[in-house]
Amino acid sequence: MKLAIADPPYPPIFSERFDAAGGASRVVTRSRATRWYGDGTRGRHDPAPADFHPEAGRWDDLTEHRRLLERLCDEFDGWAIATTPDGLGAYHPLPVSARVLSWVRPNGMPGGGRLISRWEPVIVFIPAARRARTSGMIVPDTLIEAAPRIGFAGAKPVQWTRWVLDVLGYDPGSDSVTDLFPGSGNVASAIDGMLPA
Repeated sequence: MKLAIADPPYPPIFSERFDAAGGASRVVTRSRATRWYGDGTRGRHDPAPADFHPEAGRWDDLTEHRRLLERLCDEFDGWAIATTPDGLGAYHPLPVSARVLSWVRPNGMPGGGRLISRWEPVIVFIPAARRARTSGMIVPDTLIEAAPRIGFAGAKPVQWTRWVLDVLGYDPGSDSVTDLFPGSGNVASAIDGMLPA
């Protein structure tokens, strides 16, 4: 089977501000893609990204995320998309059989608000032949694992990739896995570690 893992730049942050004339509200957006992968504004102590992409800003357009979902449905038997809690809407409506898993990160970083997000959703589409309890090992829909601090924004730990592949029912002997957004190399490393010796 053809499987894919997609960890794209996350959708932009939308927020409501009340500083318009007369106290009226307005919706503003803040880029995650350009900030963390392009040449956008970062904190004064944040270095240039290790994983620089001049075209990162195109992921601030929600239609790019929808196109990604459509590509995954068209080209792969099973897939996973990493996103943020406020980024889930960029992918709706989801295919009926898609599931949303939870990666809990005990070392989640504070953002611009009071809330520290300690979890990230992972949208998965398990191949139809691998959804039944009898088709493979039982896997929890939650992973608790710290995010690595290796200089790549959004890098996933190797355990994350292994968990996602277990959810998808990955068979190292017959499946191919495409990493659509290679960055730190952790996905490839996890796949290599699961191949038969």
